[in-house]
Amino acid sequence: MKTVSVIPLQKGILKEELTYFTAQEISLGDVVSIRVRSKKILGLVVSIEDVADTKSSIKDMHFNLKKIDEIKEQSIFRKEFIESAYLSSKYFVSRKNLGITALIPVVLKEEYDKVANLSLLPLLRGEGEGEVKIKSEKLLFQASLEERISFYKTLIRESFAKKKSLFLVLPTERDIAIFSELLSKGIENFIISIHGNQNPKKQFENIKKIITSSHPILVLGTAVFLAIPRQDFEIIIVEHESSGAYRMIAPPHFDLRIFTEIYSSKTNAKFILADSLMTFETIARKEIDNFGEIRPLSFKINFKGKIEIPEKESASSMDKEKFKILKENTIKEIKNAIEKKENVFIFSLRKGLATITVCRDCGQEVLCEKCLAPLVLYLSRDGKKRMFVCNRCKKEASAETRCANCGSWNLYPLGIGTDTVFLEVTKQFGNIGVFKFDKRTIKTTREAEKIIKEFSAENIATGKILVGTEMAFNYLKDKLPLSIIASFDSLWSIPSYKISEKVIQIILSIVAKTEKKLIIQTKNEKDPAIIAITTESLLSFVREELEDRQKLGYPPYKRFIKITYLGDQEETTKVKRDLAEVFKEYDPVIFSGFVAKLKDKYTTNVLLKIDPQRWSLPELSQNSIIDQNLFEKLSSLPPSFSVNVDPEDLL
Repeated sequence: MKTVSVIPLQKGILKEELTYFTAQEISLGDVVSIRVRSKKILGLVVSIEDVADTKSSIKDMHFNLKKIDEIKEQSIFRKEFIESAYLSSKYFVSRKNLGITALIPVVLKEEYDKVANLSLLPLLRGEGEGEVKIKSEKLLFQASLEERISFYKTLIRESFAKKKSLFLVLPTERDIAIFSELLSKGIENFIISIHGNQNPKKQFENIKKIITSSHPILVLGTAVFLAIPRQDFEIIIVEHESSGAYRMIAPPHFDLRIFTEIYSSKTNAKFILADSLMTFETIARKEIDNFGEIRPLSFKINFKGKIEIPEKESASSMDKEKFKILKENTIKEIKNAIEKKENVFIFSLRKGLATITVCRDCGQEVLCEKCLAPLVLYLSRDGKKRMFVCNRCKKEASAETRCANCGSWNLYPLGIGTDTVFLEVTKQFGNIGVFKFDKRTIKTTREAEKIIKEFSAENIATGKILVGTEMAFNYLKDKLPLSIIASFDSLWSIPSYKISEKVIQIILSIVAKTEKKLIIQTKNEKDPAIIAITTESLLSFVREELEDRQKLGYPPYKRFIKITYLGDQEETTKVKRDLAEVFKEYDPVIFSGFVAKLKDKYTTNVLLKIDPQRWSLPELSQNSIIDQNLFEKLSSLPPSFSVNVDPEDLL
């Protein structure tokens, strides 16, 4: 008889491990069926002890041990996958059960027996006896999309000739669709796309193809589908590396780029990070972690069109009471384009009419009464009325809202949103052939595709105009003759320590969708980002940004770990005092959140700046470790505390 510790492979179970017993033969790494609250779920065996050795501890238990229902004949999960999940859980200070569950697609759990019974599974899950294990090669590939696609086509042919498969990891469904279209010609029978938005039947069909195909394959999928048990992936590529979609929003807050890198190291696969412009932290890893290069990193902007900065209007011609959303020269360019039946894209960073509203009498900003976040002024979907909406808690308020501080009606909207630009465009050019593209207007992929289809259709006498946010980048397939950044200066309002990098990424995304001309409306034509774009070289800009980060102690030169707590005023005061004491040896920086209050709870943040060599993994860097003392302190925090390693922002 044995007692067995099992990690439940299901979300929502608070305990990291559960204890059961069995009289059957069982091994570490086995997958078993167990019962939790009368529900049958899968579990992963992580430790085994003979009952004779644990009699005293069993007697002290305040509950009765349950029996394992079934031991699966074989685990479908590669040991390298399990080890990578464990290491990721430790790096991101997450419970093992939460981490591994987040990395296993639902279909693999629900259809476990079917997957395990696939005929070629034993062959594809073999241990590769006789193969020489060498250290995984890690490479950076920064080049234009066209260059990357050309290289991938050659790489695919070479891998197939060696009877090896490739896994191209992509952040979103849209990215998968784009790369599938670009790479599928000639290998239609050997390319498989898989992501979480496919229906379960389609997912299982694709999993079956991946496991049973005797021919080498190219898989385009999100990172969680690395759990599929096929072992001949010689190369694993993380494409569109700069995408924020790789970061899990919900716990365990994994960065799937890091998980993929760990998994590549464990499986000895060649690992490639690729993008037109990678994150600045990744660029720095060329020196810090001795990454190789597919070819020298390119910082050139291959834009064959023209970038134009409209001249500032003279003080005498400016109406100080009325801010001009589109400058006269910009309006002329739009008019010329639509008369030539050319389509136009106008980019706005934020959705809504105004991103903030202030009282002219007392200067108070209009905030949400529930969470104290700035209220955003929106145009209703039917375009008939205005309303305030809190983007944080979704509470709505009338546009007739008074100032909470002084009771004044004299409120003044600031900032340019998509609604503001849309109203201005329809005022200048009418509403026929004008489309709005943001998250408030579009709720589903089908709606998005419908708008893009109407915008792209050649069925009217004039060109059309699309007013949109970053959301439009993934849906615009063809390059447009004219693109406009309605307010470049508003890009700097993004609350992030990575703001310079974010601004450059946005401009590059717009350049990639533009054929002839990009107009950038700004009051500061000498902005370093604009100079970098107009001179068509980003190398100096990136170098200066990395130098600034090193001086300020920002990533990649420091590891950021952020702890967040929500509580009432009294709890928050105590928590600040306690956290300052617990983490005093790590010089904690304690501050309130950007949104100070959320549903009557106050936000407290603690930032720890750690030497990367004290918080990393052998699979990611040389001579690196996890600070065990710090890990234990972070792990011991109650569930009411959120721990975020490598946070995207500090607010």
